[in-house]
Amino acid sequence: MVADTPAAGERRLDDVMLAMDVVDTLRHREHLVERELHAGDRDEKLRERLREIYTSQGIEVPDRVLDAGVAALREERFVYKPPVDGFAVKLAHLYIERGKWTKRISVLFAAILASWASFTVFITGPAERDLQEQVSELNRGISSASERIDTLANEAARLAAELPDATQGVPPFLKKAARSRVATAEQSLKQAQVLVESARGLSQPADLESETFTERSASATPHLQQQQEQIERLQQEVKTAQRALEEIAALRRLPDELASVRDAVLAAAQEEEGRVEAEQLYTSGLSALRAGDVAQAGSAVTELKSLHTWLEQTYTLRIISRPGEQSGVWRIPEANPNARNYYIIVEAVAPNGEVAPQRVTSEEDGKTERVSSWGLRVDEAVFNRVRADKQDDGIIQNRRFGTKRRGYLSPEYDFETSGDAIIRW
Repeated sequence: MVADTPAAGERRLDDVMLAMDVVDTLRHREHLVERELHAGDRDEKLRERLREIYTSQGIEVPDRVLDAGVAALREERFVYKPPVDGFAVKLAHLYIERGKWTKRISVLFAAILASWASFTVFITGPAERDLQEQVSELNRGISSASERIDTLANEAARLAAELPDATQGVPPFLKKAARSRVATAEQSLKQAQVLVESARGLSQPADLESETFTERSASATPHLQQQQEQIERLQQEVKTAQRALEEIAALRRLPDELASVRDAVLAAAQEEEGRVEAEQLYTSGLSALRAGDVAQAGSAVTELKSLHTWLEQTYTLRIISRPGEQSGVWRIPEANPNARNYYIIVEAVAPNGEVAPQRVTSEEDGKTERVSSWGLRVDEAVFNRVRADKQDDGIIQNRRFGTKRRGYLSPEYDFETSGDAIIRW
């Protein structure tokens, strides 16, 4: 068999193309096809009609091509016939339309993913964290309760060990008050021991987990609350015992402390007023001790120490003379609207040049406060003299108002003053 030459191949291709065109022409001329195909010599007439159509268009079509076209039309060779619907066809359709359904699936997947993320972030996540926090908190509470019981039990044991020798060194006249406090401590420590055993009986392991938290917490939480109530009562009993032993120690210490501070005040006092005040405070402290009032006796010691500090202090009273600050003020008293009370503003300056705040009692409301400056009441003549000194050149030449010497309670004033004061103006 002789192989087709390129020219022959091209003619065969042209023939096929023409045959296809013939079929297409026939299909677009349905009225012609229907009429010619029903005729007796339909094939010949159809070929003639087709030849006329192509000739009118300037196309010369060989008979063999016309015959092939008519035959192809009859056999529906170039007519598209859809495949029979089936699984393979459905898969093919899905593949062809993959662009549509993949986008839809992607959108749906993204929506599901976003919903899952939102649910996790805003609902599941917080809920899980909250549950875990509840688990941790309850476990911490259980552990903390056990630790507090141990700590309080150890403290109660320490206090019980101190009780037998607690009254040693207490002066004879205070033994009764000391023994009373020993009895109080013993009673509290006995009750504390009962509470320790009761609280420990409510102990539970701190091993709760998220998976079983709901079930176990139903019983663990009430047990812990009951245990904490026992611990609070235990703590109160231990505090009562501690306070009793501290007061016994104070009964042992305060008599000597009162005497020691009083003696220091008497040694420092250079005037009768200071010595009298020291004796009064000492007597008040002893009376409080005999009555069992340890707090009042402690206050007497504190006041004696303040008195001693006051006596040891030295300073110079100086009139305020700085820009923007008043050197003197006057007031109209509520009791006498027709009168005026005059005050010079002063401050206490220590030997090192620093201002030394003082406790000053106001004559207006009786309140005592620690202040850096205050007003001392003077008569109108002194007030006018100081004012004139300042108005002369803006500077007060003689700023010293008085001095406070060691051993004395009150300053010695260079100006006439009643010593009454105000602390606000």
